[in-house]
Amino acid sequence: MGASPSITLPDGTKLVVDAVNAERSENGITVYTRDYSAPFTVPFENDAVVEYIVSGGIVLEKNTNGSKGTYIPLHNVVISASGTAKEEMKAIAIGDALILNGVAVPEQMNRFAVVKGAEIAINKINAYRDENDVVLYDAGYGATTNTNQWGLELIIENGIITGMAKPDGKTYNNSRIPSQGHVLSVQAGSSYYNDLNAKIASGEIKTGNPVEIIVHEETHLASRIAYDAVDPKSKEDNPGGWDSANDKPFDGFRGGDQLIVYTSDYGKETTGTNAWGYEVIVDENHRVISVGGNNSPIPDKGYVLSGHGVKADWLKNYAKLSATVNMNRTAKEMVVMLTPQSSLDRADYRIGTSTALLQKSKDMYMDVPYSKIEQKMAEAKAIRGEIVKLIEQQAYDEMTLKSAALDSLMDEVINLNMESRKVDHRAIWMRPLETNMDEVRQHLKLIADANLNQVYVETWWDGYTIYPSDNPLAPHNPMYKGFDVLQAYMDVGDELGLEIHAWVENAFLEGNKMEQKPEWSMIRRDGADYWEVDGHTFYWLNPALPEVRNFITDLYVDLVTRYPVAGLHLDYIRYPDNYGTEIDYGYDAYTREQFMKTFKTDVDPVNLYPGDKLWPEWQQFRMDIITGFVKELVPALKKISPKLSISAAVYSDFYTNPYYKLQEAGLWLQNGYLDNVFPMSYKLDAQAVVHDAEETLKLAGDLSYVTMGLGPQAKVSRPVLVEQAYETQKKGTSGSAYFEFLSYFGDQYNVPLKQGMYRNKAIVPFSNPGLSVKTILMEMDRKIDEIYVPNEGMADAKSYKKDLKVLVNQLNENKTIDKRAAKLGRDLGQLMNKLSKDSSVHAQVKERMIFDLKYADHIIKIYNNKNYND
Repeated sequence: MGASPSITLPDGTKLVVDAVNAERSENGITVYTRDYSAPFTVPFENDAVVEYIVSGGIVLEKNTNGSKGTYIPLHNVVISASGTAKEEMKAIAIGDALILNGVAVPEQMNRFAVVKGAEIAINKINAYRDENDVVLYDAGYGATTNTNQWGLELIIENGIITGMAKPDGKTYNNSRIPSQGHVLSVQAGSSYYNDLNAKIASGEIKTGNPVEIIVHEETHLASRIAYDAVDPKSKEDNPGGWDSANDKPFDGFRGGDQLIVYTSDYGKETTGTNAWGYEVIVDENHRVISVGGNNSPIPDKGYVLSGHGVKADWLKNYAKLSATVNMNRTAKEMVVMLTPQSSLDRADYRIGTSTALLQKSKDMYMDVPYSKIEQKMAEAKAIRGEIVKLIEQQAYDEMTLKSAALDSLMDEVINLNMESRKVDHRAIWMRPLETNMDEVRQHLKLIADANLNQVYVETWWDGYTIYPSDNPLAPHNPMYKGFDVLQAYMDVGDELGLEIHAWVENAFLEGNKMEQKPEWSMIRRDGADYWEVDGHTFYWLNPALPEVRNFITDLYVDLVTRYPVAGLHLDYIRYPDNYGTEIDYGYDAYTREQFMKTFKTDVDPVNLYPGDKLWPEWQQFRMDIITGFVKELVPALKKISPKLSISAAVYSDFYTNPYYKLQEAGLWLQNGYLDNVFPMSYKLDAQAVVHDAEETLKLAGDLSYVTMGLGPQAKVSRPVLVEQAYETQKKGTSGSAYFEFLSYFGDQYNVPLKQGMYRNKAIVPFSNPGLSVKTILMEMDRKIDEIYVPNEGMADAKSYKKDLKVLVNQLNENKTIDKRAAKLGRDLGQLMNKLSKDSSVHAQVKERMIFDLKYADHIIKIYNNKNYND
C-alpha cells in the first residue's frame, strides 16, 4: 500500500493531505485536480479557508475570497487549507516551490476533437500544416486552408461534418473554411491519419456525423529550469559555451542546449548570439517584455534569457510576453509564472508600447494611416476593460479569447505604423502544381490580393517543362496531362496585373536523371554521377560541356520566343554544394583535360585538394565556366526580348560561398550581367539579413536591383520576417521575394505584410522605370500636403512643390525614361542639395525626402547603365 498523499513545504515541512477531489476537510488539507466534479472548488467563508493554485510545483495564486470558490486550471492543482492547516501554510508566498507527494495531476488534452468517439489531439490552430500536424482552422485564418495534397480534412458546421477533402495524393486539400465553423486538417504523417482515412474510405466517417471541438487555453502556467551561466566571458565561466574544435567561444558563449543569462555586467550592448536559438528580455519588474530573436539588446536594468535547443523550446513554451520571471542565483534556476493577471499586464504593456510607437511615427513624419491606428487603439482599450471584468468573474476561457483579440489588434497597429511604398519588387517563388485554369486563377488571385506583383513560376524543374516543349530532352511534365500551365499563368497574370517570370534551374535536374545523355552528367570526385543531400539523390548536367550549354541556351531562347514572360530567373546557376567537404564536382574527363590544357600542367585535378598549389586555379576554373555561361546567355536572350529582366537567385555570402558552390555572383553584378539579384537570405533573425542586404548593395551599386530572398519555408517568425523585409528596404533594396507560395500563405505571412508594408499596391521599378520615378515624385508631393506641412515639418512648401511639378512634367512628356528624361538624375541631385542646406525643413522631413529622391535617382541610374552605358 502506497504512502498517504502529502505536501512538502519550502522549509522541508511535510503536511498530510486529508482528501483528494472530495469534500473539503474542515481542519486539514484537500487537493483538487481537473478530475474534480466541478471547475471550481466549493465556496468558502473568507476567514476559514485559504486556497493556492499550484502549477509545476510553483505557487501561482493565493485565494482568500471564497464567494465563488477557486478555479481549478488545466494541468494544475488547488490546495485547500482549513483550520490548523491554514495556519501551517500561512507563510507560503507566490512563487514558492512545493512538492506534491502521491497526488497525480491528470494529463488532459486542452485542444482536441471527438470524431466517432475517438479523441484527436490538435497541436496547432490557424497555422501552416506541417509534417505530422493536426490543425484546427476557423474563419479568422482566411477563406481556405491553403493545404497541400498530403492529408485529409473535415469541414465542420454547427458540430456536423458538412464536407471532406479526401486524400488522393494529387488534389490539394485546401478546404473552404465556413464562417461559423471549423476545418479539422490532418497531415498524412499524423498518428491519427491512417485510422481516419480508413474510416472515411469505409463510410464509417461521412457527412452528417457529429464532431465535438474542445479548446481550453492554459491560463495558469509555471515551470522552472536550471540556467548554465550568467554573463560568461571566458571558457572557465561556461565550459559548455566553448567550441573546442575551433578553440574559440560559440557566439555569445552560448553552447548547445544551454540557457544563458545576460545582464548589463556582460559589458556589451547585445548578447552576440547567432540565429540558432531563442531569447526573451526581462525588465526590472521581472516581466517578459520581448520574445523571440537572437543577439538581443541587453537592458540596463533587467536581463536577457538566451536559450538553445531544448532550453530554447522551454523559453518558447513558458516565457510568454508579460510572464513573471524570478531568478534564483543560489539554486541557479529560473522560475516563470503565467496567470490571468499576466493577460492584463500584457494588455497594458502592449497598449503602452503601441501608444509610444504611434507618437514615434508622428515625430518622424511617417506616411502611415494615423486615423486607422487610433481607431485600433480605441478598440484595444475597450477590450482591455472587458478583460478586467472577465478576470473578476474568473471567466478565463472568454478572457483568453479577448486577450488574443487584443494581441491581434496590437500586431496590426505595429504593422500599420510601417510605410507602404508604391514602387517595389514584391515577388514570390512558386512551383506550379495546378492542372486546370480554375486552380491557376485561384492561386494567382490569392497572390494579387496580397498586393504582391511578381510571380516566379518554376518553369523547368525535375528535368521537365511546364509547357508543351518540342525538345525531347526537356519534355512537358506528364503530371499536367497536356495542360499548358505557363500559358495559363501568363493569361491570368495579365488579367490580375501580375508579372510572370520563368524560374529555371539550369544544370540541376533534381531527381530526374537524363538517361538519353549519360555523357552529359556532372561527375563527382569519386566518379559518382549524382549529388546526395540529406539522404536524397539529385542529378546535374555538366555545364563545362559546350553541348550542355547550347542545350540550355536553346531551351531558354525557345521559351522567351514563345512566351512573353517578364523575365528569366536563374536558379542553381552553380556547381553542387560541397558543404566544405572534399566531395566536390566537375571531375569528368573533358573538364579535367581542359584545365590541364589551360594551365599547361600534367596535374590531374582529381588529385588536387585544398592547400595544393593549383587548388585556387582549379576552383577559379570552374567558377569561370559558370560565369562564362551567364556572360553568353544574357545577350542571347536580350537579343530576342530586350526588355526581358534577367535575374538570379544566389547565395548571400559573396565572399565565402564562391568556394563552396563555385558561384561568383559578385562578379556578375560588377559586370552588369543581372538586372535584379536575389540573395537567398533564409535566416531566422533580422540582423543577419540586413547585413546580407548591405553587402549585396555594395556590389550591385547602380548596375542591378537588389531583391532580398526571404524564407517563410525556414519557419522564421512572422514579426521577424516582416522586420527583415522592412529593414532591408530602408537600406536601399528594391523589395523582397518569398520562398515559397505554400509557406507564405500557409503560415499567413501575407496577413502582417498586407496590413503594413503591402497595404498599397506597387508597380515594379525595372519594368516601369519612368512610371516608377513619376510615382515617387507624386507621392512626395502628396506627403508635403498631407503630412509635412500640416504637422509643421516644412514651412515653405511652394518651391519644393514647384520643383517636383517640373520633374513630373518631364516624365509626362516622355512617357518613360529616354535619353532626355534620363538627365533627371542631375535635377534630382540639385533638389537633394537644396534640401540638405534648407534649415527651415525639419530634419526628419529632410531625411525622408532625400531618401525618396535617392530611390528615384537609383532607378534612373540603373536604367542609364542598362541602356546608355556606351
